[in-house]
Amino acid sequence: MRVRHLWMGLLVVALILSTVFWLLTRSWPVAPLTAKEKQMTNKLFEQTKSQCIGRYLFDVPASFNNVAMGQVKINEMRITSKRLYPPAFAQRIRLREQELNHSPTVDPKDLPYLKQVYRVNDNTVIFDRNENGNVPGFGRILEGHFYSNGVAFIITTQITDLSDPKYKKDREDYLNSGSKESDLNDKPQKLAEMQSLLSRLKGREDEEVPTLPGICIPEGFINDTNMMSKDDITFIYKPVDFEIIVNSYNTLAKDNTLLERGNEINAALIRVGAHTLKKGTVKLPDIDAEEWLMKGKQDIYQPEEKNVNYYTFQFYGNEKTGDLKLPVFSVELHNSGKETKTYTDSQLVDIWDRITRTFRYRTGSAPGNTRQ
Repeated sequence: MRVRHLWMGLLVVALILSTVFWLLTRSWPVAPLTAKEKQMTNKLFEQTKSQCIGRYLFDVPASFNNVAMGQVKINEMRITSKRLYPPAFAQRIRLREQELNHSPTVDPKDLPYLKQVYRVNDNTVIFDRNENGNVPGFGRILEGHFYSNGVAFIITTQITDLSDPKYKKDREDYLNSGSKESDLNDKPQKLAEMQSLLSRLKGREDEEVPTLPGICIPEGFINDTNMMSKDDITFIYKPVDFEIIVNSYNTLAKDNTLLERGNEINAALIRVGAHTLKKGTVKLPDIDAEEWLMKGKQDIYQPEEKNVNYYTFQFYGNEKTGDLKLPVFSVELHNSGKETKTYTDSQLVDIWDRITRTFRYRTGSAPGNTRQ
C-alpha cells in the first residue's frame, strides 16, 4: 500500500512538472489586431519598397531605411558605402592621401606609412598602407576607393608583404617557424582580387533591383564571376523604438535549424522568465524557413531607469541547405535597451509577418536561378 502511494505521488509530481513545463514553453499567441491597431499598421505599409540583399528580395515600408553601410564582407574584403557628390569624393581621396603620407610609425624602419598608390582611373584608387603606427610595415592594408553612380565605396583587406630586404630577418624567422613561402607575400593575389572586385562593383539606388547574376550590397551591386565568393551582408533598420536586422551569408550552412535548437531556447526562456509568442515553419516559395518570436522583460536606463517589455523575434531561411548560390538568411527584430511604446505586441507581430513573408529569390540572382 505504501509503495502504491509512493508511485501515485511520483506520478502526480511528474504530471505537475510536465504541466508547468508545458505552460512555460507553450506559445501564448497575441490578441487579434483591433480596428485602430490594424488601421495604424495598414498606414505604415501603405507604401512599400523592395530591398535587395545578397541574392534575395524582400519588402519593407517606404519609411524604413537601411542604416548599415559598412556591414559587408566579400571573401576577405570589407566594403563600406556612402552617397557623395563627385567633388566630395575627389576631396576625400586627396585628404586621405595627405593623411597617409604624413602618418608616423613607432619604428622608423616601417616608414613610409603609405607604401604605394595605384591610380586605376579618376574614379578608382588603391592605397597600400601600414595597418597602423605600431604594426610592422610588412603587415599592411590595401584600401581601395571607388566612385560609381553617386556612391563612394571603400574596400579594405589585410595583406602580408615581407618582400622588402629590410624585413629579411623577420622573413627568416617566419620561415623557421614553419610558415610557407606563399604566406609571406599575398599582396599580388589580394591586389588582383581587389581590382577584380572594383571592376565588377557599381553603385545603385536603394530600390533598384538588378537583373544580372550577382549580389546586392548597401547602395551597390557586384556582378558574378566564374568563381563564387563567400559573402556576409547585413542591413539594419531602426524605426522609432525597435530595430530589424537582416543578414545574408553563404559562408556556412548549420547542422541544425532554429526549431531543432528548441531545447536550448526553451531552457533560456525559462531561466530569464520569458515566453514564446509564436513559433513554427514558414512557407515561402522554394525557401525552407522557420521563426521563433519571444517576449520577456529587460531593464533600461535611458531616458530613465525602468523595467520594460523585451522582444526578440528570429527568422531563418535555408539554414541547413544554404550554399554559395543560395545563401542562408536571417531576420531579427529586437528592442534591446529601448522601450517600445509606438506599437503593441499584436502590431509588432503583424509588422513582422508582413516583412518576413515577402522574402524570395531575386530572378537571375545566380546562374541557373530564375526564381523570384
